[in-house]
Amino acid sequence: MTRRILIPSLALLLLIGTAFPAAASARAVLVFGGDTSFGESYAKSPAQKALSEESRYRTSMNALLPFLRDARQVLVNLETPLARPGKTVVEGKAYVHWADSGKTARALKAAGITAVSLANNHAMDLGREGLEETLEVLDRSGLARTGAGLDLYEAERPLAWEIQVGRRTVPVAVFSGFEYRQNYDEKFEFYAAKGVPGVNPLDPKRFEIAVHSLKSRIPGVFVIAFPHWGKNYAWKTPAQVRLAHALIDAGADLVLGHGAHQLQEIEVYRGRWIVYGLGNFLFHSPGRYDSKKAPPYSFVARLELGEKGEAPKKTLRLYPIQCDNAVTGFRTRPVNPREFTEMRTLLLQRMHGKSASGIRAKKDALGFHLEIALP
Repeated sequence: MTRRILIPSLALLLLIGTAFPAAASARAVLVFGGDTSFGESYAKSPAQKALSEESRYRTSMNALLPFLRDARQVLVNLETPLARPGKTVVEGKAYVHWADSGKTARALKAAGITAVSLANNHAMDLGREGLEETLEVLDRSGLARTGAGLDLYEAERPLAWEIQVGRRTVPVAVFSGFEYRQNYDEKFEFYAAKGVPGVNPLDPKRFEIAVHSLKSRIPGVFVIAFPHWGKNYAWKTPAQVRLAHALIDAGADLVLGHGAHQLQEIEVYRGRWIVYGLGNFLFHSPGRYDSKKAPPYSFVARLELGEKGEAPKKTLRLYPIQCDNAVTGFRTRPVNPREFTEMRTLLLQRMHGKSASGIRAKKDALGFHLEIALP
């Protein structure tokens, strides 16, 4: 597939997202979660035999709801089409995901999720028909979306939020993309192009053009890159590092990645922070943490915006969660003290001193977390 360059018009970007009315609150929270699926395509696995419909869609999220309750926006990576297998199923993939569209959309809305990213390696598992149904369900349900569309223009369009913080309006733009993989291009035909539906290919050059145009039009906009990348049940790859640095060089103010089903390293680069992997938010698969010897932990990220002089104060808090369904019984939960210590030790072993020194271990009403003051 040949991808042509198509630069979107950005003049009306801030009309895409949700604008909030003026409020007295001098604090606003945005929440970001990683890979999300209720796991219908794994329903025949022995591990899911005890998973009832209510626990699949409702009670399995109970321990995560406190992270979302006070958020202005909540974005997760929706790693499944909102459709059932029909005429089109991508052939040759090891895992093909599908979902009950109505039950999934209702559960996401009920939890307080406001937006989803579709730029991942499962959004096109059911081909164009599955993508079209997914887009229709999300639009009908009032869930904002980014990262996929009926052409490249739609797929690469970011989420744009106007966040009211006290007397200030803080513009935030979230760009979502799926790293380029040759087999997903040539064999599975996942990537969008001019007139071709699909997911947004993660292209730092296109990203730079879009961000430069956006920042020239909207002073003070805070740009978040939300890429899907890396290997399953593994730490960051050299390709992720190159891409992350390129995204920061291109103008990203914060990078929050996902795709590995486990948390990954944290790094500061040129004064900007990179969380290589949030891991899972809620992912009802049997999981391979034991066989891969992978840490069964993920992050829920809460970005707090507050008033401070001429620029908003920005604080990122990363709340670790236990995401191994074999341990939790498909009820993802915050980590306990022992797990927090283990998680933090694993991270520190893989981080450079400069990055580690900018992170504080803390505990609040929501639980143990890592805190980073953003520039």
